[in-house]
Amino acid sequence: MQAQPKGYQGASLLCWGISSSPYRHFVGISPLFSTACPDGFYGLECRQACDCLNGAHCDPATGQCRCPPGWTGPRCGQECAQGQHGADCRQRCECHHGGLCDRQGGHCTCQPGWTGKKCESPCPEGLFGARCEEHCDCGDNVSCHHVTGACDCPRGWRGRRCEKACLPGSFGKNCASRCACPLGVPCDHITGRCGCPPGFTGSGCEKSCRPGTFGEGCGQICQCAGATQECHPVTGACVCPAGFHGPACQLECSPGWYGHNCERPCKCKNGGLCDITTGMCHCPAGYVGADCGTGCPAGRYGQDCAGVCSCGEGATCHPVTGDCVCPPGRAGPACEQGCEKHRYGVGCQQTCSCRNGGLCDAANGSCLCALGWTGKSCELGCPPGRYGANCQLRCACLHNATCDPLTGACRCSAGRYGPLCEHSCPPGFHGAGCRERCDCEHGAVCDPATGRCQCPAGFGGERSCKEGTYGQGCQQLCDCVGDVPCDPATGRCLCPPGKTGPKCSSDCRPTRYGPDCSLMCQCAPSSSYCNAQNGQCLCLNGYMGPTCREAVQPPAPTGSPLPQGELAMDGH
Repeated sequence: MQAQPKGYQGASLLCWGISSSPYRHFVGISPLFSTACPDGFYGLECRQACDCLNGAHCDPATGQCRCPPGWTGPRCGQECAQGQHGADCRQRCECHHGGLCDRQGGHCTCQPGWTGKKCESPCPEGLFGARCEEHCDCGDNVSCHHVTGACDCPRGWRGRRCEKACLPGSFGKNCASRCACPLGVPCDHITGRCGCPPGFTGSGCEKSCRPGTFGEGCGQICQCAGATQECHPVTGACVCPAGFHGPACQLECSPGWYGHNCERPCKCKNGGLCDITTGMCHCPAGYVGADCGTGCPAGRYGQDCAGVCSCGEGATCHPVTGDCVCPPGRAGPACEQGCEKHRYGVGCQQTCSCRNGGLCDAANGSCLCALGWTGKSCELGCPPGRYGANCQLRCACLHNATCDPLTGACRCSAGRYGPLCEHSCPPGFHGAGCRERCDCEHGAVCDPATGRCQCPAGFGGERSCKEGTYGQGCQQLCDCVGDVPCDPATGRCLCPPGKTGPKCSSDCRPTRYGPDCSLMCQCAPSSSYCNAQNGQCLCLNGYMGPTCREAVQPPAPTGSPLPQGELAMDGH
């Protein structure tokens, strides 16, 4: 029996002669033991404890520590030196510009003002600081230092945000140059040139000419139409207000155009008229919305869709005039009348072909045959053994009784028919033997026993409900605020534009408009208000267009290249 090798435990039968090395005695045999030492132990029969730190493992035979990434030393107790990383600190870091290297994976943590996988790039334009998360706070088109965020002011400007022109007597980059102009002669704060160029004034030529003046020393008067008398400070060319154009701004915009110099095309639809100043659309009757692109909702018509259609059920009205467009089978100014007997179709212009008492459908002219009759025009009697509506029922009379082709029974009470009187008269018939036809208007059905008409909701007698009433027999009163009408069938209040709620007592939310606040505003929420009645947009200062999404950008004066918005800054 051979002694077991270091780093293993258990018992085994070893075949001598396979190898002189005890570590290879386990190759090609069937050992009774071949288990390596558990973590934390090594040596002969795994009796010795490892002495490694920071999660390192030791060799099960020799006990030598195998360090994890970021550690080194005999016991793995030493962190990698700066600039090194990885297992046993064998790899070198590649971080630039003072970036700190993660000792385990080698990932770089960049110093403020730098970015990139190896901290090789400065922050992008407009950003600075740690992780390049800070935004520069400088004037328009002015960059800042990628580490500190300090603004890099262009020539002639100073201040934390480069918002101030050089003080009188100085000019150029960082305002470091001194002017050499005679006493009383202004010095250009950018170039140092003595005397201001046309269109500019001030001790440093940092101000544009006052409105109404232009030219050398701002000594000339603008010759423009209108109250503003605005012109270009250098050339004197007239700066026309929105809605006007021409050499002296004397001409209004042509139809279909609006805005400064009438350069913007109108966007109104369906014949809407465009305001020459703002571009706001004035919609014709039958249309609403910021661009007049929305037709009146169902049941509304006229200017701002304020009119309520008075057409009967199933009818529509013209969105401009409110005239009722009746469906087939209806007639009258409000489509309140059904077709006369034997007439049907659009405008009740066609003649029915029903025979033997068949009822004609007022919409499509199809025949509803009387009992005992069938066929397209009710021209055929029931064949033997059949009875009832359209001859669809089988006779079931007892004691060999014959079947009445109309009712199928002998003695049924009024309004009933069939072998056991289990069938009620079909729609449109009533009385003994169901021989009598109902005589109801407006599509109402009748009681199969008495023939009494059962009026639908919204009708009473021969007319629709009076204003202020609704429901079955027009017995209920509308419950709406003011003189707001209600639906004659359901009693629902028909709210006017700008109002909503069960009684039309609530104003529309800021984003809704129109009848019952049923339409969604198209106005830009941050730069306008939406008219709750017609959806038109009231633009706030600085915006224009049908939906107030177009920013007003008056032409900037030419001359010295000043940062945007700084033409009229003071000299302090």
